[in-house]
Amino acid sequence: MADVITKIALDILDDPHAPMRTHMDEGKLDELAASIRANGLIQPITVRKVGERYEVVAGHRRTKAAKIAGLVMIDAIVRELDDEGTDWTRVHENLYREDINPVDEGRYIRRMVDERKVPPSVLAKMAGKSEQYLRARYDLLDFPDYLLESVERGYISLTASRWLEKITDDRIRKEYTRFGILGGLTAKRAEAWYNSWTVGSLPADASTFVEAPVVPNEPPKKLIMPCLLCRYDDDIENMGMHYAHRDCAAAVMKMQKEDAPTVS
Repeated sequence: MADVITKIALDILDDPHAPMRTHMDEGKLDELAASIRANGLIQPITVRKVGERYEVVAGHRRTKAAKIAGLVMIDAIVRELDDEGTDWTRVHENLYREDINPVDEGRYIRRMVDERKVPPSVLAKMAGKSEQYLRARYDLLDFPDYLLESVERGYISLTASRWLEKITDDRIRKEYTRFGILGGLTAKRAEAWYNSWTVGSLPADASTFVEAPVVPNEPPKKLIMPCLLCRYDDDIENMGMHYAHRDCAAAVMKMQKEDAPTVS
């Protein structure tokens, strides 16, 4: 049987008791509101009746944007759901979306696994995702707070954050996180930082240094690396620990210092 779409007054709609999204970008909400004013609501929301009012089950962001757009009524599908059924519906409808923050996904996945006792294999099948996908987001919640916040705000990707989390020296990890926020961070670069830190943190007896033979009258060889920021090759002696020219790094720090979030 096809879902029946009905119109419900926005002033009798309540936010979800356990929303999938914990943070919404105000700018994107305004953009969605402008689209709704121009084109109307393309996809109806899903709600359930709670007493004399209705609770949003799926479509929390669309509901907020509709209120900003000045709508009085909104198209909705009403379903009879208990708390568990509501959670299942949110998982099914939201984990298919590409714009859900991985931290929000992780919180909901953990809720389903830990509180609802849903086996990961069942949840993966219901959400249309792999168990590896779910595990990556479940584990994300155990990352240090500053790294978790960086992912939640979109400063650092989930994949890049997983490489940084492997660095057990918190002082170094904080420095890499801050630098990644300021200068941008790809997963490949984060992996290189992790590998560099791993080599640098080996115990003294873990490797043997073999001195290169000395060739008479041959000038000392320079180790050339591309600057992380301007991409020009240079002697590594002219760079900091991140293989970036000091002047380049200083310029980026100066330009972005006021906009960068605090990592404490």
